[in-house]
Amino acid sequence: MTSPPSDLPPALAARGLTVRVGGTVLVDGLDLDLAPGERVALLGASGSGKSVTAAALTGSLPPGLVVTGSLVVGGEVVVPAPGRRRSAPRTALVPQDSLFALNPLVPVGRQLTRPWRRRGLDAHTARSRAAASLVSVGFTDAEAVLRRLPAELSGGQRQRVCIAMAAACDVPVLVADEPTTALDTVTQRQVLDALRTVPAALLLITHDVAVAAELCARVLVVHRGLLVDDLATDALLAGAGGPETRRLVGAVADPSAPRTGAA
Repeated sequence: MTSPPSDLPPALAARGLTVRVGGTVLVDGLDLDLAPGERVALLGASGSGKSVTAAALTGSLPPGLVVTGSLVVGGEVVVPAPGRRRSAPRTALVPQDSLFALNPLVPVGRQLTRPWRRRGLDAHTARSRAAASLVSVGFTDAEAVLRRLPAELSGGQRQRVCIAMAAACDVPVLVADEPTTALDTVTQRQVLDALRTVPAALLLITHDVAVAAELCARVLVVHRGLLVDDLATDALLAGAGGPETRRLVGAVADPSAPRTGAA
């Protein structure tokens, strides 16, 4: 896997991104670039600031947090303020908990057609596009899935619906926050294969080195809110990077080491 040409303008450029709550710094001066179509992993242990970073980039931080720094997505300046979403979002989020991401009382079809309707398509065409998007993420009976409620789907199926919905938003950047957490190996593979179909630049938030290596050519490592390494995946697996990076890779190599959780 190779990165997109470096002369292309970035799909996302964050400079000095900082998130605070009270006197505590959760993310500390993060600089981050994603090229169009590039897949990058943001890797770190529990409490490292990964999910807070995802929320800051997608405008889904809760009130009470203070965000500073600059953010440009798809050439447009975005204000990374808590709870402040644009009417036409520039980033899309695949959340960690797909059950809460989808309305439990509304069939999948009604939810998945909304991004297409917002783009001006009629109801029939929007439903056809929604069905096609489900096929693209691995469903063989898209019409049956469109008729179901989210609770009638498995966790992996709901996660793939969320990926299809995020892709339908037609944004430059998709942020996937621990999308394979609590899924079995076969279902993880289905979710990763679904993420591969997304043409947008992808920032994969994960604590799992193996998942990062499976999907991404570049890995950013965060520790206590700081970006400590920016490495090619091959270099990461070969033992490059600082102490925290080597500890994360070593935890995968040592089956007796305690596994880190989501952050």
